Amino acid sequence: MKISNILCVLLSLLFSTVALAQAPVSPPQGHPDRTIKVEPFNIVDNVYYVGQYVQEASYLITGSDGHIIVDTGYDESVPEIADNIRKLGFDPEDVKYIIGTHAHSDHVDGHARMKEMTGATILASGPDVETIETGGKTDFRDGDWRPVKVDRVVEDGEVIRLGDIEITAHYTPGHTRGAMSFTMNAVAEGQNYNLIILGGVRIAARPVFGHPKYPNMAADFSSTFAKLKKMPVDIYLGGHGYWYGLGDKMKRAQAGEGYRAYIDPEGFQKAINGWQQQFVDQVVKEGMELVK
Repeated sequence: MKISNILCVLLSLLFSTVALAQAPVSPPQGHPDRTIKVEPFNIVDNVYYVGQYVQEASYLITGSDGHIIVDTGYDESVPEIADNIRKLGFDPEDVKYIIGTHAHSDHVDGHARMKEMTGATILASGPDVETIETGGKTDFRDGDWRPVKVDRVVEDGEVIRLGDIEITAHYTPGHTRGAMSFTMNAVAEGQNYNLIILGGVRIAARPVFGHPKYPNMAADFSSTFAKLKKMPVDIYLGGHGYWYGLGDKMKRAQAGEGYRAYIDPEGFQKAINGWQQQFVDQVVKEGMELVK
């Protein structure tokens, strides 16, 4: 990768990032977010949390003609996710679409079992199809999970419709080649809210410039940050609960705030700025190593 290309990307980022922003920090092994089970609950409107743990997020979006699952977790997680769906009063067999935020095992390993259980259609972004269908064997991080065929490719900006459900898929690559974030309108007490399920923007492998298995990683991250920072967001959710402080927000919701606990436009921008700052720092580090 030419130094001039690195400098161009770096300069464009420096003008848009927030200095010293702090990215969300992953909870360590043994942390309650990874070990204590979460009872399923309604977040807002027709969006429900059905993941096993705060760390391992999974969402059910319900509709008149069936439901959509966003992220199925690990293969062994699927029976408990199905039980969570039943606890909420819904039938897992009414799940019609399965989609992952990105092709890593903790988000798509459960796709095959969920499809066997429900007969649902598996959707994915074009760049993540091969990774999902090979069980991670073609991923730049050399993943290993149960492969499954993707039934339908979702395009960038496509509105996924199922009955009265409408969610928009946005390609936000970098964390994986085909990472996606999803936006939708949520209604509560007569008020419309812009809701996002963020698909992941943390650096998953290094170097970000000239990675032999993902040469476009830096350019993808740069465009992703620019796209996300322009999005109107009221309710901020994501592929892992710690990204948006789920543990704290659940307590606030249960204490009486309800869905209002999840209204957090400032938290969304702070998180994006933090991950962008990490990216800028990595670009600076790699640039300095090249000019030594």
